[in-house]
Amino acid sequence: MAREIVYGTWDSSVQQLPKYLGAIQKYNPGTIVEWKHKGFQASTGKYVMGYVFWAFKPCIDRFQFCRNIISVDGTHLYTKYKYKLFIAAAMDGNQQVLPLAFAVVDEETYPSWKWFLQQLSRHVIRGRRGMCLISDRHGGLIKAVREGPDFVSPHGVHRYCLRHAIKGQKMLQNNQLWTDFACKMFISWQQKAVEHTVTKYSHAQQSASVVTRRQNRHGMNTHVVKIANRECSCGKWNQFGIPCSYAQKVCGAYNISAASMVKDYYDVMAYNNTYSKHFEPVQSEDYWDDPNFQLVHDPTIHTVTHPCRNQTTRIHNEMDWRQTRARQETQQQQGDSSIQENVP
Repeated sequence: MAREIVYGTWDSSVQQLPKYLGAIQKYNPGTIVEWKHKGFQASTGKYVMGYVFWAFKPCIDRFQFCRNIISVDGTHLYTKYKYKLFIAAAMDGNQQVLPLAFAVVDEETYPSWKWFLQQLSRHVIRGRRGMCLISDRHGGLIKAVREGPDFVSPHGVHRYCLRHAIKGQKMLQNNQLWTDFACKMFISWQQKAVEHTVTKYSHAQQSASVVTRRQNRHGMNTHVVKIANRECSCGKWNQFGIPCSYAQKVCGAYNISAASMVKDYYDVMAYNNTYSKHFEPVQSEDYWDDPNFQLVHDPTIHTVTHPCRNQTTRIHNEMDWRQTRARQETQQQQGDSSIQENVP
C-alpha cells in the first residue's frame, strides 16, 4: 500500500509508460522506443500492451567501440502481473558490461524473442558483422536466433552461456568432478586441449575420481601464424584479440609492432569513447508531452494469487550456494572468536 501511494499502481504505471518513454526520447534525442500492441479496446479507445522495446542513444552510439559480443537474457518482473524483462548487453575492452537494449514482454516465448532480436538488429547492430550472441538454451530463443541473419553463419555465431551450460549438465550428471572438467573444457581455445580434458575425465572416472595434474612442457608445439589475418593456430590470438607469444615472435622477425596487431577495442581511446556520452536528465512531468495513444495492461495476464509478499521463483544456483556457505563460515568464525574471548 505504501509503495502504491508513492509510485502508483501497476495499472497506472502502464498507462504512464508511453508518456515517460516519450519524455526520455525528448530529452535524449535518438533514443529508440518501439511498441507492439496486442489489440485495441474500442470501448475505451486504448491499446492493449503487448511488447515495448527501448535502447538509449548513448549506448547505441558507444556500442561501436565494444567487442563483437552481445549477451541476452530474460527475467521476471516482480509485480502484480507476470510480465518479463529482456535485456541485451555488450562488453567493452576492459571486460565491463554496457547495457544496450531492453524490452518488457508478456511471456518469454519464441514470438517475443524473435521480435526483440529483430529490434536489436534493426536499431543497435545495424548490419555489423562478426557478432557473437551469448544466451541460455531457451527453446524459443534458439529458434528465433536461427531465423535471424545476424547470429548465424556467415554473418555471426550463437554460443551458450557457460554458467547455464554447466548448470544444466551438472543437474544431469550430479557430479562435481564433471563440473570441474567441464569448466576447463569450455574455456579451452584449442581442440587438442578439449580432447585432452575429455581424456583426463575418462581416466579419472575409471580411477575412482582421482585427478592428477601434469606440468605443461613448453616449446614442444608448432603453430601457424597468419599476420594478415591476425590469427594463430594456437587459438589465443583469435580468442582474445591480443597477439600470442608465437605471433609476437613472428612480428619481431618482420619488424612489425605487435602492439599494432591488438584489437581496436583494447585501445585506451576506444575505452574512453565508450563512456564519452552522457544521459540528459528527464525534467519534471509538467514538461512531458502527451503521447499519441493511450495504453492499458493486458487483462489476460495472470496476476499473483496471494496479495501478500511475492514468492521468489528464481532458481538458485551454485553462486547462491557459494554465498550462503561463505556467510555461514563467517558466522561460524565470528562465533568461534567470541567463544575464545570469553574463555578465562
